[in-house]
Amino acid sequence: MGWSCFRENSECNRPVKIIILTQYDNLYQPQAVAEVCQALACELVAIVALPTMGTDSGGVAGLKKYIDFLGWRAFMVFGWRTFKARLMAKLCSGRHKGKFYSIEQVAGSWHIPYYHFDSVKSECFNKLLNDTAPELLISLSCPQIIGKSVRERFPAGCINVHGAPLPKYRGVMPSFWMLKNGERYAAATVHDLEAKIDDGAIICQQSVAIAPDDSWHDLLVKTKAAGAAALIQAVSQIKAGTVVRKPNPQEQATYYSFPTKADRRAFIAAGKKFF
Repeated sequence: MGWSCFRENSECNRPVKIIILTQYDNLYQPQAVAEVCQALACELVAIVALPTMGTDSGGVAGLKKYIDFLGWRAFMVFGWRTFKARLMAKLCSGRHKGKFYSIEQVAGSWHIPYYHFDSVKSECFNKLLNDTAPELLISLSCPQIIGKSVRERFPAGCINVHGAPLPKYRGVMPSFWMLKNGERYAAATVHDLEAKIDDGAIICQQSVAIAPDDSWHDLLVKTKAAGAAALIQAVSQIKAGTVVRKPNPQEQATYYSFPTKADRRAFIAAGKKFF
């Protein structure tokens, strides 16, 4: 059942039951999720965090993957900032000095049920869908592919937020690749979830200027904020039935995978920095 079927049997702008799927992260996702909760808290029936992108191959292998990507110096900065954020999340029950430090902390501040599952294929996630009967799924940096059997359970549809100007920069770590390639503009795109990664029709897109001295961290912060704003706009359009979808043509697409050690070296050689 697609959005048009849902729309025919619904009142315009009535509350829609929403689930957010995201990843377990302490540095970048909490602020973005908080912005969404600020606007949509009364409609959120659950927030689900999945394992961090790149860790699917296991603890040691996942760690090596990130060390190869960041290099030891940036990895230590990343690790220290993550450690501090996790410590702050334990010490603070809510927002502290304008910041959140975990997805769970965000959910608790708006009294939204929070879950940490290993997979969207798990029995726990299936039970959550049965118990809450959500209508719209939001993928906010969800690190796993959401199959057709799950997507079909959401009568108002499934949408994804991608931190890049689709159809370009499909795949993972778009902020890294856009910086490495010397782009002047990035974007955050909200699109329909389809079988192929980042392949669905575009609902809305918000441009982000890249400053000459922007680091990977800087651009991530920018695109996460733009993604949250674009997502709130997209949900409003979906509820009002005013979405005008735009093509996301495959023939114009570029795709990037998880960066390797060689990619990191080229990134540094291009004068770019992580922090």
